[in-house]
Amino acid sequence: MIEDTVLVTTDCVCDLTAELQGRYQIPIMYYYVQTEEARFQDTREMNSDDLIEYIEKDGKRAYSSCAPVEEYQEFFARQRKNTSAPIIHICMAQYVSDAYKTAKEAAREDEDIHVVDSGHLSGGMALMVLEAAKMAKRGAPYEVILKELACMKEKVCTSFIVESVECLYRNGRISKNIARLCDVLSLHPILKLSHSHMKPVGLCIGSPRRFARAYLRWALRRKGEIAPDMAFLITAGVSYEYRQFLLQEIKERMPWKTVVVNKASATISCNCGSGAFGILFVRK
Repeated sequence: MIEDTVLVTTDCVCDLTAELQGRYQIPIMYYYVQTEEARFQDTREMNSDDLIEYIEKDGKRAYSSCAPVEEYQEFFARQRKNTSAPIIHICMAQYVSDAYKTAKEAAREDEDIHVVDSGHLSGGMALMVLEAAKMAKRGAPYEVILKELACMKEKVCTSFIVESVECLYRNGRISKNIARLCDVLSLHPILKLSHSHMKPVGLCIGSPRRFARAYLRWALRRKGEIAPDMAFLITAGVSYEYRQFLLQEIKERMPWKTVVVNKASATISCNCGSGAFGILFVRK
């Protein structure tokens, strides 16, 4: 058995890099991506590039879902073989995914498993996971970590801009009227997480570089309120050159100590589609 400390776990939709997962020894639970032919484990059997190619080039549909209760129970049981310490499992926003409800049910008989609704997804969720893992390494008790996560939930800023609304509409993330308006006028919606809900909060127009700059001006408009330690740049189906352009734009607008760049998981990608990206950070 390992030392009696807090173990922080999470789901693959947090979009942590492999390096950060390994550095903080964070066990990751998978989601599923259901295609027209088969079901695949996200990040293990299908990545975002595979998913984007399947949707964009083959013109087929794919849907994501969390694992069932039984598989969460198996996941928690595997962690229990290595530690008797309290476990904090951090999930995607509860009104965006069933993972929070499912993980809560799976952990019902173990009072030392604490399932947390992050209120966010992707890199916004990752920022909370990393903070919890850092606190655990410093020896903080689980009660203190849970309290900090509750406070941090209100400070994390999670937003994305999408190039096409087809995947969002197909998966029920936006209404038919909004989807039709975006298609007719070539509008690109900004989606923001608030109170565990994902909502459209703005629209940009123009070419990818033009709407990217407009989105970043909006997202980073109150720079003095932003904590400069770390931000996540998460992309789906974009080229290396465009990713570098985004990274340069972000660094010019805000002097972060670290910008973590990663591709979105297949789960995130099948909902936002190709050409989407987000800047995710914490306010002071």
